[in-house]
Amino acid sequence: MHITRRDMLAGLASTVFLPSGPATAAGMMPMRAIRQFPLGDMSITVIDDGSFSMGVGMFASNAKAEIGPYLESYGLDGKMAEIPLQVMLVETEGTRVLIDTGMGDVTFHGNEEDSGRLVRSLESIGLSPRDIDILILTHGHPDHVGGLTIGGERVFTAADHYIPDIEFKFWTQSPDRAPEGLREMIKECRRHLLPVAHGIKSYADEQEIAPGVFAVSAPGHTHGHFAVRLESRGQKLLHLVDTAVHYIAGLEHPEWTVGADLDKPRAVETRRRLLSQAVEERLLIAGYHFPFPGVGRVMRYGEGFRYVPVPLV
Repeated sequence: MHITRRDMLAGLASTVFLPSGPATAAGMMPMRAIRQFPLGDMSITVIDDGSFSMGVGMFASNAKAEIGPYLESYGLDGKMAEIPLQVMLVETEGTRVLIDTGMGDVTFHGNEEDSGRLVRSLESIGLSPRDIDILILTHGHPDHVGGLTIGGERVFTAADHYIPDIEFKFWTQSPDRAPEGLREMIKECRRHLLPVAHGIKSYADEQEIAPGVFAVSAPGHTHGHFAVRLESRGQKLLHLVDTAVHYIAGLEHPEWTVGADLDKPRAVETRRRLLSQAVEERLLIAGYHFPFPGVGRVMRYGEGFRYVPVPLV
């Protein structure tokens, strides 16, 4: 299978985005893009929750001198990168499952507000937050839990909230006891996690949280980071979440470590393991930060891998 760089980048440019405008309320920015597709008897909806920008060194904390020229060889900016956010809704046997919540009212330093589109996007397909039955939080980072609350109040009032116990404890610890470099992030996580603490549930590796929705242990990015596997009528999709953050660098160079990875050697091992599994089992994969809609397949490419977007019908 031979795919040129031009072919790959052209495939990512085929989506038409909906116009966006200024925020109307916290967590209520206009919708931007939605894609729905079937997986067996499941219905999958990918919601573009916006994006944020960061220096490209974040994608290669152990290869900072290489990452800029590398991305430029693909025609990408070698200094700053836009990092999209793809929230996934899974409808399975009458149960609506949301995988992560986007950023809500969180805006990272140096960025303009461009997120928190989840509620409006759900409304555009005839759903309200009360229609969500299960909310799976894969880890505690603000760009995954920021949509849990608006103005300090929980958004998904009828949903069972799931997050690994180790994640909840780590990201709600007292900031004063945390490593200095994580204190501000922990403050932000606490702001969204503590209001939903009552009744929150943990989960474990290979637990079937909803029909055909399985938790997949994927530690390294955070200590309790999880991926999610979807199965229906013999069809499977492995949602990598943040196992690989950049859709090119994270696969072609799985040994490059992400600045936000808490356990970098373990993150590399997890990345290689899950990407190898995706190749061997010919799985559909999804990436939370891949370009919309962030669904495709993985192939071997030299010592690493390559992500190939696929049409969704």
